[in-house]
Amino acid sequence: MGTSSEVKLEKAPIAPNHKSRRFRSLRWKISLSSSLILLAVVMLFCFVSYLGLMANFDNQREDNYRRYSREVNSLIQNTSQNLYQLAEMIPFLDGMKKPLLMNDEEAISNVFDSHWALLQFHNSVEFIHFYNPSNQLSASWDSLATNIDDSILLSNWVRQVNQSERPINPLLCRESCIQYIVAPLLVEGKKVGVVVMGISLADVFLAFKRLSGADMGLLIKEQDNLKQGDSDFWHWDIYISALTSKERNLEILNKAAQNHTDMSALSDGIQVRWNDQHFQLKIFPLNSYEPDKAYLVIITDVTAAVNNIYDSIWKIALIGLLGLICSEILLFLIFTRLLAKLKDVVFVLPLLANGQFEKFRLSLVSTGRVQRFRDEVDTLSEAAVSLSLQLEKLEQEVSSRTEMLIEQKNELSKERDFVKNLLDTAQAIVLTQDSNGEIMSLNAYGEMLTRYSESELYGKSFLDILIPDYESHDLLFHIKEIHTGQRMQLRHEAITHCKDGTTRHVAWLHSHLSWKSPGEPSILSVGLDVTEYKRVEGHLAWLADHDPLTNLFNRRRFSEELEQVLSRAERYNHPGALLFFDLDRFKYINDTSGHQAGDTLLKMVSSMLAQNIRADDITGRLGGG
Repeated sequence: MGTSSEVKLEKAPIAPNHKSRRFRSLRWKISLSSSLILLAVVMLFCFVSYLGLMANFDNQREDNYRRYSREVNSLIQNTSQNLYQLAEMIPFLDGMKKPLLMNDEEAISNVFDSHWALLQFHNSVEFIHFYNPSNQLSASWDSLATNIDDSILLSNWVRQVNQSERPINPLLCRESCIQYIVAPLLVEGKKVGVVVMGISLADVFLAFKRLSGADMGLLIKEQDNLKQGDSDFWHWDIYISALTSKERNLEILNKAAQNHTDMSALSDGIQVRWNDQHFQLKIFPLNSYEPDKAYLVIITDVTAAVNNIYDSIWKIALIGLLGLICSEILLFLIFTRLLAKLKDVVFVLPLLANGQFEKFRLSLVSTGRVQRFRDEVDTLSEAAVSLSLQLEKLEQEVSSRTEMLIEQKNELSKERDFVKNLLDTAQAIVLTQDSNGEIMSLNAYGEMLTRYSESELYGKSFLDILIPDYESHDLLFHIKEIHTGQRMQLRHEAITHCKDGTTRHVAWLHSHLSWKSPGEPSILSVGLDVTEYKRVEGHLAWLADHDPLTNLFNRRRFSEELEQVLSRAERYNHPGALLFFDLDRFKYINDTSGHQAGDTLLKMVSSMLAQNIRADDITGRLGGG
């Protein structure tokens, strides 16, 4: 086999500790993995179902809250409207017209006494006051204690109605909430005074409970009015004025106060668990005369809805688990049958690894299980047989491949020589540096341009020999960065000194060589001679500022210089002069003698000007003649 005996193949140690690991059947791993996946799906489905049920529950709760708010407002408006109708009816009561027209206080009291009990009993009126047009109290029937502040407010309302002759219906909340009606009294189209009536909102609470089935309470924010039984609500700063089902709901409110120190949490609605029951609490601010003074709290029993949600989630979870168990049993039976064929293939694979190709094929055929339909395991068996044939053939081709590698090595040597010749003929300086910035190689073009031979530059510092007066002091630092790999490339231009004393303007590109080994180059430097380009660039820069015919400044450059002179003259208060002249009959010379004669004349004029002006004077050609 020639030199093929020198080639050695080593076994790659795949899982070196495979013998120490315990064997687990693939069917158990698949069953366990699928169980975890199905369990996660069931849990996710339960979670999503829970979120959906809770969202529906919240939406229904918000709808109920909006309905409650409409019902409460409607009941309060009805109460106010009933009071106003009673106020309009007073002048038409038996015997009331004449006393009101005469403003006879004693007669009003005697006549209205017979009507007061009826109003108080049938219409739940708490008090009634009659005032004359001068805002003086004429008669009064009252079952409530009135403080000084309330009397002042009442007087102001009476004065307002007497002036505007329009009724008002304020809601005033102290220890309880009273709906007032302050309405003018009109008899035969004549204003005879003002009547003030008030009714408690207790009937509103009872009517609300009959309509909605929910409990309601009245909370008044008044620290000084707290009673002994309301000590648990001191941090809410409220007084419970009224509450339906008081014994139970008081304990629910106590529970809510313990869980939420800030009563504003009830504005969005909260849920409280009490005695294995669930209650929803929400407060609504009352539109009273004093803002943020009183609140209605609505307590709704949602135990049935919450229990329905929990029952639904448990049913969903139970059905999911039953489905999971059935699926696992079915998957286990399917994989047991399918993986039996795969196990036969696995147990004969070591023969293939040991190179016993013929024995491997015979063993695989003898353990084959014939089925009606082909599957992936049959494809695997066929692929294993095909692989054994290919490996056997590959073993025979190793020797021929080795010979091909030797031939390829020779080809690579030829390509290396070709690359070397290519570098020598390239019209660019190509050199390599070691980690210290010392030159290790130089191509033929670099020798021709710098006049140095490769042996003369070998071991010499690149910066000290070729660029001794480099401008940037950190160039050496950047070169070291390229060597260490912190920087991959560096571009710069520098004046390169040649051996014969001449200089060339060279654009350098330094690149990091990542495949370096100790003692080999670490930086590849390629230099492009741009000396002629720089010369042309300088000439173009001169043409940008000068007139090419007269060598004087052109209009743009002259304007810039003139602005600077004017600025200095203004700053330092120096005098100056500006001379502008034109060549008369210059067109005539161009027409009769030709443009060449005109150009000659312009050159003569510019030369005369250059000879007769001072060194710091400025001349320029603006254009034309």
